[in-house]
Amino acid sequence: MEPSEIIYDHYKETDELRRNAQGKRDKSFLCVCILEAFSFFLLIKPEEALTIFLDGINSQWETSISFGLGVLQTLLWILVIYAAIQYIQSVLYVERSYRYQSKLEKELSQEIRKVISREGENYTDNYPMISNFIDLFYKMFCPILFLVINSVNIYKEWVQTPKVNFRLVCDTVLYIALFVILWFYFFEIHSKITNWCKMHIPGIKFIADKLRRILKEV
Repeated sequence: MEPSEIIYDHYKETDELRRNAQGKRDKSFLCVCILEAFSFFLLIKPEEALTIFLDGINSQWETSISFGLGVLQTLLWILVIYAAIQYIQSVLYVERSYRYQSKLEKELSQEIRKVISREGENYTDNYPMISNFIDLFYKMFCPILFLVINSVNIYKEWVQTPKVNFRLVCDTVLYIALFVILWFYFFEIHSKITNWCKMHIPGIKFIADKLRRILKEV
């Protein structure tokens, strides 16, 4: 088999894996949006949100389950973190796949001596403004909005809970985990912002390099 055929077969396989990951990413993003929308509804109309949730569960499974707002809030934290992790993993995989496909296109172009750049330079050249806006909406606006909703939620839990209990501690730990995951994602996906912070904010580069080294060794 010729080197160009090997590269092309690998390119097709990579493209298929990326498209599958994009489908998974879109579904995960929809799940995150639904969960965050319900979380916002729970924030402003807690009793109505609990009633709707219990009615939906009981009618779907033909049961008579009943629990309080605290249980629903903890369950929602867990579901949000799970969906967010699935979404972030898919996004990062798709981003890496685009870069890898661009590299394969250059290698294939050298082998066959023809320009192939569907997912590389041709894709990013004269990128439409609306596509840039949509990209920013996905990667910047939504994570910040979700973080605000979750921050207000955990603040409200602390204000409305008269005494620190196990559930509140669990919810706080889940919130901190979600906060860290979202910020890691934010700085991983926005390389320009990350580089600017490393250059202009003292200590950021040192902390980032240390964390990357520690997480790589774990």
